[in-house]
Amino acid sequence: MRYNYYLLLFILFFMSCKKNDFKIEYPRINKKEVQESFFGKKITDSYRNIENMEDPTIIEWFKNETKLSDSIINLINGKQYFLEKLTNDIEKNSYKISKLKITKNNTYFYLKKTKGDEYSKLYYRNGFSGKETLLFDPTSYKFTINYLQPSWDASKVAIGISKNDQEFSIFRIVELESKKLLEDQIPNGYPNGFGGIEWLPDNSGFIYTYVPIIDPKKKNYMFNAKSIIYKIGTSIKETVTIFSKKNNPTINFKEESIPIIYLSDDTSKIILGINITGTSRYRDTYFTRTTNLEATSVNWNFYYGKEEKIAAFSLSNSFFYYRTAKNASTFKICKTPLLKPDFKNPILVVDQDSTAIISDFTVTNQGVFYVKSKNGVEATLYHLNEETGERSEIKLPKASGYINVKSKGYQFNDLWIETKGWTSKKERYKYNIEKSIFEEENLNPIKENPILEDVIVEEIEIPSHDGIMVPLSIIYKKGIKKDKSNRLLINAYGSYKWSNAPYMYPYLVHWVNKGGIYAIAHVRGGGEKGDAWHKAGFKTTKLNTWKDLIACTEYFTDNNYVNKNKIVAWGASAGGVCIGRAITERPDLFSAAIIRVGILNTLRREFGANGANNTREYGTIKDSIEFKGLLEMDAYHHIKNNIKYPAVFLTAGLNDSRVPAWQPAKFAARLQEATASNKPVLLNIDFDGGHGFEASDNKKNEELAKIMSFAFWQTGHPEFQLKN
Repeated sequence: MRYNYYLLLFILFFMSCKKNDFKIEYPRINKKEVQESFFGKKITDSYRNIENMEDPTIIEWFKNETKLSDSIINLINGKQYFLEKLTNDIEKNSYKISKLKITKNNTYFYLKKTKGDEYSKLYYRNGFSGKETLLFDPTSYKFTINYLQPSWDASKVAIGISKNDQEFSIFRIVELESKKLLEDQIPNGYPNGFGGIEWLPDNSGFIYTYVPIIDPKKKNYMFNAKSIIYKIGTSIKETVTIFSKKNNPTINFKEESIPIIYLSDDTSKIILGINITGTSRYRDTYFTRTTNLEATSVNWNFYYGKEEKIAAFSLSNSFFYYRTAKNASTFKICKTPLLKPDFKNPILVVDQDSTAIISDFTVTNQGVFYVKSKNGVEATLYHLNEETGERSEIKLPKASGYINVKSKGYQFNDLWIETKGWTSKKERYKYNIEKSIFEEENLNPIKENPILEDVIVEEIEIPSHDGIMVPLSIIYKKGIKKDKSNRLLINAYGSYKWSNAPYMYPYLVHWVNKGGIYAIAHVRGGGEKGDAWHKAGFKTTKLNTWKDLIACTEYFTDNNYVNKNKIVAWGASAGGVCIGRAITERPDLFSAAIIRVGILNTLRREFGANGANNTREYGTIKDSIEFKGLLEMDAYHHIKNNIKYPAVFLTAGLNDSRVPAWQPAKFAARLQEATASNKPVLLNIDFDGGHGFEASDNKKNEELAKIMSFAFWQTGHPEFQLKN
């Protein structure tokens, strides 16, 4: 087909005095309709051809859409200002440390990126106060370290390396004493997605999940994964498979199952094999004696099933501790004998709470430490002394919206917490149980931001469409008036039981400092209120997710915070379902929407990357009831002709292993065709990017600058209008 794309063509059949309302000539794409019938319901898919990303005409259209998008965004006056602010925020700190791992002998391994570095480097130190030593610099190799795992004796560290925001890794091994990068190259790992690696007890190699097909455009992408043992100095052809569909036919593995291995430490009596089928955190789990790893064939015995609803666990020498939602929607902590478990009659360690969920726990030689979280935004820490039965709340060094607890295990008394908030960065403390005090242990520099001194955070609940109370976080600068003059950026997710927990996002400070209100709607489908909260926004109940967002947004208009011309909804990935359906159901309520790498065509979700596993969250078109739920949540199929839709900015990554680029692309094509408003619908594709987890700081800042300048522009901020 023929494309007519010139920079001047997109601009302007007319432009209003506000400079945010103009007619655009979008790049043309041929429609190739596909008509299907599901349980008597006829469905027309107007842009099915966009799913074929091997078609050069589709890729050319992607490029033209991105050129168009960049050309418009670069005309916004404040875009460069925002990019400079985000860059300066990073450069204020001379370095950034990430992916900290602490071994039993107290060796600290971590990545460190100093000002001016393109890649993070691998360092270690002996203890928190020890001398920092550079272990490996990947700069000359031009790859990103996206994962690290030291051996039990801290003599070696395995690193995952990748390029172009890819989540799949090649594992390399670095020796501590020699600081040498060994020749071993172990391919096709997915350490940040599932499982990571587990070193063998004798440190001679490790176990990891090998994924044969890692190209998301291939038909059998992520199928037939297997857990394998790799011995240092051998080749990938010499690996031994110990847990897989082929090797273990009596285990209910599917083609799409992800088998992972868990070994708590080098002295553990058992090793667990976990069958991840679907996206649920509840999984069928098996065990074998650790000594069986040296056998030619490993036999696995059933340990517990997904019906136990075990979300997390910790092993001691004698007991299996676990956090479960079974008969406890807000979770409880139980334990059972390690070698002779009885999950029907477990020992109750900590009972559920009617007002907060148990969000995290760990076991040390001093007892059980656990975190309670109210509405996903107010965290408290507790200690249970199992010998005395005494339990107590531990006074925190500061109020915290989020707490994560970490320890070395049941043999040690070490306990660390990480805290975060909407207006405070992640801080790390070590707990001195003898003195009952926290001691700062921040490897990253902590600097106060004076802008945040005038910021107010409100945590409230508002009634949704059915009367259910939905948590709503509101962040704004002191002195805001309820005169409808403010602009609102409201974020929502609502899937996979993920809690939208407090975090000081890089853009939040600047949005609020410019007079904006930032809000987080903790909608159903997430995990803020526990297991039942997730199920209330799941498959056929998914409509509660976007209806909760609509109700939260209406709270601001009803209470005179904003008018409808200054509201931007923002979501990413699975949050695209929520945002997409909110703007198609109530296009009059929003002035703009930002959907980053979003799921927008749920009827086709199971045919995209890792789609079979995701049917457990959304449903399948093969089931008549679930089909109705999928259709109801499909934003693409709810676009109607001649409706005035809000402005929309969509992003995608061509290498995305989670959400294929055609998901937002199809939505963009259909919305550009259908909308009766003159508001822009922009599609911005990163041709070297993925889902964003492994993107560089520069790339993240560039994308955020585009997003935030678009939001300010579409809400009429005078500093973010189009250049003359």
